[in-house]
Amino acid sequence: MTPRMTRASRGLVLLALGVLILQRIWAGTLVWFVNPRTLALTWMAALGLIAMAGSLLDVRQLRRIAVGAGDGSNLATGLQAGDHEPHQDHSGHDHTGHDHAAAGGYYSLVVLALPLIMALLVPSKPLDGGAVANKGLNTARPLVRDAVTTLKRTEKPPEQRNILEWVRNFNYAADASVYAGQTADVTGFTYFDTRLAPGQFIVARYSISCCVADAMALGMVVQSDQAAPVGNAWIRVRGPVSLVKIGDQPMPLIKAVSVDGIGAPADPYLYP
Repeated sequence: MTPRMTRASRGLVLLALGVLILQRIWAGTLVWFVNPRTLALTWMAALGLIAMAGSLLDVRQLRRIAVGAGDGSNLATGLQAGDHEPHQDHSGHDHTGHDHAAAGGYYSLVVLALPLIMALLVPSKPLDGGAVANKGLNTARPLVRDAVTTLKRTEKPPEQRNILEWVRNFNYAADASVYAGQTADVTGFTYFDTRLAPGQFIVARYSISCCVADAMALGMVVQSDQAAPVGNAWIRVRGPVSLVKIGDQPMPLIKAVSVDGIGAPADPYLYP
């Protein structure tokens, strides 16, 4: 691969990455991977990638590539057009250094293209109950935004609290029994834990501070006389809250008055 081909290939990969990010933002699926608070930075990153691609790509070269593609030629043919250098006598010249440089160009191009390849090959979908086995489920550990700033209790009316807010309140209450009898109305996906009693399951959501890499599954136990929904189904649960213990840790339990199946929300995550 000639230096010009390497340069153009890197430019095309950067351009494709920038366009892919913008497409995900436009389609509304980028929130499956990052906290919406970071979208402004993501916009800047995408535009930066496109600007970097512009600095690497030759407009005349792109025109030759487009013409070559229209004529049925391959990308390499388009990239090689105009790459000819004045003829020089290389007899007796050691090409070992050139071979290493070419190999390095291929490796760096593969590394640069790896995120794009993964984005195209791996189906895009938000985290769901299938990932709980790997990430674990948090029902008790105190939640912190960072080492300094802790998350405060929410004073919302009980029916307006989401799962994150219920779990957070239980963690910061001096006496969690003050929440007993309050009515919960929450949505989440179902998860079954072998430590729970018959007729119990967990309704859970993921909390994300920055991106899916720091996602934490949070849940509340549900006690229901209805037939248990299938695992990983999205539901809405309503009913009074009481306390239950898993091990020595008290946690909120919803004595379900109703358990209704719902569609997956457009933004399935909760944000501290």
